Amino acid sequence: MTTARALAGCAIAAALMAISSPAPADTTRASTGQSGRFLSTRAGVGLETPPGWSLSQHTGYPNVLCILIHPGGSRISVAVDRATAKDSAALVDENRPGLVAQGLTIDRVSSGPLGGLLVDARAPHRDQSLRQLYLVRDLTVGPDPRQAVILTLTTTREQLAAASSALDWVIAHLDLRAPVRPDDKSEKPDGGI
Repeated sequence: MTTARALAGCAIAAALMAISSPAPADTTRASTGQSGRFLSTRAGVGLETPPGWSLSQHTGYPNVLCILIHPGGSRISVAVDRATAKDSAALVDENRPGLVAQGLTIDRVSSGPLGGLLVDARAPHRDQSLRQLYLVRDLTVGPDPRQAVILTLTTTREQLAAASSALDWVIAHLDLRAPVRPDDKSEKPDGGI
C-alpha cells in the first residue's frame, strides 16, 4: 500500500468513524488559538474553524491533523502526508481503490480550488455523502519533494449543501506554508501561531 493510499484510508476512516475513544493529540506539532485557528508548523498547514463548528485534535491517526465537528454530525478532517503522486489527479487515481474498498461510490471528480481536485462520493448504505479536496504541493524545504493534503467532508445527503459551505470556508482560510521538520535547522519552535 502506498503512502498516499494509507493517507486516504486514514482520512476516510477518521471522517467516517464516530471516534469513541480518541488518542491524545500530539501538542508538539500543532496549536490552536482562541479564535478557532489551527496550525501545524511541522506540516505547514493551518486553517480557521467555520462559525458553528468545533475543532478537535484528538484524531487517533498520525496523519490526520484535526477534525472539525458540527453539532449536526458533519465532520471535516484534514490529513497530510508525503506525496508519491506527482499531482492531484494522480493522487485521486491512487486513492480511488481505497474509496471503493470503503463502500463509497464516486459520483464526480472535478477541478477544485488551489489547483486541486474535488471528489464527490456517497455511501448509500450509511446515508453518507463525502466531498474531498485533493492537493499535491511541491515543497522547497525538508526531506520530502511533495506533500499530499486531503480535506474530507463527511455528512448526510440532506446536510450536504449546508456542510459544503463550511468546507468552502475551510478551503478559503487554508494556510499553506513551508513545513518545519525536526530535521530542519530552523530556530522557530513547532506549534507557534
